[in-house]
Amino acid sequence: MNLSFLIGPIVGAIIGLITNGIAIRMLFRPLKPVNLFGKTLPFTPGIIPKEKPRIAKSLGTVVANELLSEDVIRTGLLSPEMDQKITIALNSAIEKKSTCDQTLREVFCSFVGEEQGLSIMDEVSHKIVEISYERMKKLELGTLLSEIAATEIVNNLQGSMFSMLINEGLINSAKLKMSEIIEKLIMEKGEEILDNIVQKEGNNLMDKTVSDLYIQYEDRISEFVDWVINTYHQLIEKNIGVLLHALDLSQLVENQINSYDVVTFEKMILDIMSKELKAIVWLGGLLGFVMGLLMLLT
Repeated sequence: MNLSFLIGPIVGAIIGLITNGIAIRMLFRPLKPVNLFGKTLPFTPGIIPKEKPRIAKSLGTVVANELLSEDVIRTGLLSPEMDQKITIALNSAIEKKSTCDQTLREVFCSFVGEEQGLSIMDEVSHKIVEISYERMKKLELGTLLSEIAATEIVNNLQGSMFSMLINEGLINSAKLKMSEIIEKLIMEKGEEILDNIVQKEGNNLMDKTVSDLYIQYEDRISEFVDWVINTYHQLIEKNIGVLLHALDLSQLVENQINSYDVVTFEKMILDIMSKELKAIVWLGGLLGFVMGLLMLLT
């Protein structure tokens, strides 16, 4: 049986395989420009080494604007699945610490360091006092407390011999004086009083063992977890844009790719696309074979 008619298609297939293989190889090689008689030969360096900075920039833009855009990251971080993971992690951590005999202060300082822990606790305490004091001043406690005190005094004096001495003017004068005294006390001593209260209650809390706190608040753990989830959502919603802007994913990806040498970058691409590149080589062989058959028919 004469199979000589297959020579053309087979030669075409071999040429297709070789040319596509060379073309793919030329994507990565040579690594550096090749000069001949003072001139750089065409297609040197290879396309990937030559265009690496542009590829890095394009990949950075695609990652930042499409793959890991603000909406994509926000959706992922605020998904029900993420909430469930946080809930499981919190409950697991609380359960592990439920029998711990360390104080809350000791546990906290073990995470952040003693010096840093004390600094954070002082800062939090100061912030609580500052916020509470500002709110207390806005409550007009002088007017409120003087009103309550005056009403109580009038009620206690009803039916006594002093009731005939009480009139509206006297009551208003007394309320005004009490209000001034209370407001002055708040202005002069309010912050100090609040600081003493916060320090005392804060120390009482921080000196309790974790196991005691667990027993005391066991029935409110679910509320605490919900509060953490809600706070987490608020922080993400409020800060995700600022965080991503500061992180600058596009530049981060670009810099990372540019930091790779060409050989490492080549290996990364081949690890991702080795099957596809091999398919292109075999496709070249198939097309060469088909072209050889077509030439037989013409």
